[in-house]
Formats: sequence, C-alpha cells, structure tokens
Amino acid sequence: MNPTVSTVSAENTFFCGGKVNLFLKTERLNPDGFHSIATLFLPFDAPADRLEVEFDADEGISLYCDHPEVPCGEKNLVWKAAKSYADAAKITPHWSVFLHKDLPMAAGVGGGSSDAGAMLTALEEKYGALGREKLAEVALALGADVPFFLIRKPCIGRGRGERLSVVGDLPMPPVVLVNPAFPVSAKWAYTHLSDERRAPAENGVIARLVAALKEKNYPEAAPLLHNDLEYALFDKFPLLGVLREELLQQGALRVIVSGSGSSLLALMRDHDQAETCAAFFDRKEGLRAWHLKEMKR
Repeated sequence: MNPTVSTVSAENTFFCGGKVNLFLKTERLNPDGFHSIATLFLPFDAPADRLEVEFDADEGISLYCDHPEVPCGEKNLVWKAAKSYADAAKITPHWSVFLHKDLPMAAGVGGGSSDAGAMLTALEEKYGALGREKLAEVALALGADVPFFLIRKPCIGRGRGERLSVVGDLPMPPVVLVNPAFPVSAKWAYTHLSDERRAPAENGVIARLVAALKEKNYPEAAPLLHNDLEYALFDKFPLLGVLREELLQQGALRVIVSGSGSSLLALMRDHDQAETCAAFFDRKEGLRAWHLKEMKR
C-alpha cells in the first residue's frame, strides 16, 4: 500500500466512530492501580476515523496514517491490536493498514480505542479465529475502552468499563461535542482525580438517566449527566470553563467534560438546536465542533 495514497477497496474499509460518556463515576481505586467506574457509553458514527486494510500485503504489519502526530509503529494501538490478534490466532500477518484520522486525539472520545476495536473486528470478520469471548479478552488487554468498541451500542459499563450491559432502543440525543486545541491524557485526568470523588454511584441514577433519554425528556436527563474527572480539568484549563459558559448561553441544558477530556459535550433541547450550536462553535478559531450523528445502517 502506498503510504500517501488510499488504494484499498470499499469492502476492506472500516469506520471508527467515537464515544462520549454521559455519566462517569469513579467508585474506587483498586490495588492494581485501575479505577472501578460506573459509566454510560454513547457511541457516535460521525465524526469518525477510517481504516483501510490490505490483507495480502508483504509479511508483517505495516501501518500508515495521514496525521503527522500519530505514531505508525509498535506504539500505535492499531498496530498493537493487529499484533495481538495475530499472536492469539497464531496467524502470520501479511497486513498493510492505512489510518485516516478525523477524531481528535487525547480528547475523551476514545479515538485510539475505537481504531483498535475496528482493527480487531476487521480481522475477526476476515479470519473468525478467536470468537467473541477471546476477542474481548484481547481487546481488554489493549485498553479499558476497547471492548466497548467491539459492541458499539449504548452501554452501561462497570469494572474498568469492560463489563458491559447494552441499553436497547436508546435514540441518539441532541449532543454537541466541542474540542479545544489541546490534548489531555487519561493518565493525567485519573492522576489528578481528588480522593473525595471516589464513591459508589447513587443507586439507580444511571437507570433514571437512561429512562429520561429513552423518553427524549432531555430537561429531565440533563441534571443527571455527570463526570468525576472534569473537576480537575476545569481547574487546570480555564478555557474549558469559558467554553462551558458559552455553550450554556447557546441553549445547552448541561455541559460536562467527555471522558478524560479535553472535549466538552453539551446536551441540547433538540437536534435543530444542536446543529445550529455545533456550526456556531465550529466557526471559532482553534475549535472543532460537531453535532454528533448516528448513521442509519
């Protein structure tokens, strides 16, 4: 595969949409250094990264990307996912992958995890060598969010986020995502989490949030949106507070940080308002903004 030109056929193209966390409670810090959380994952299909995979390339794993800041070797989660699949399936890889990057990086939307999940899914569709349970084990070894991207449906997540319960019939709410021009690593966000934030989630709070979202009662859902990680981010990065106030002025019902940041998500009253709001912020210098979309499949 030419590292600068896309040549792979459409059937070998895999889209990698992201996620936002409409609820994220850090319940405790475990002896292994990982947090147990309670979260509500919401996937979106646009914006999205894109993988183009050539399955009969030269021996080995070759990875190219159109973003200059993305590593293309062993540090990349796509490369790691391909290597982990090959090892688990005992397959000699002959794979060349081109990653088209559109999701913001270190932004709390799971871009790297989504890419890794898509790579595992592509290989399992091609070879069928692992099965669902083993594939999920491989995914978790790559990162806590990667198992979610094998499912890509609204889910309640427990444990590190890998114990997933699908939330059925949840319509896409009117959500705007705003990304400032700086990254925040998940490690930084969790390292700066205050001890006082670690406590079990209020009993039934995620169920109430899900019920309100299913009924499209967004004013009722809004106060239930929550993210324990955002407090340190708002303290460290004043711009996020400024953007939150501007989103509220544009009619947002509630604004929280997405995942470990740096993106903000805003719940709007309806999709027309979300479209207008996203366009308003996307015109601002140094920002990217989207009205998150779920594509019809």
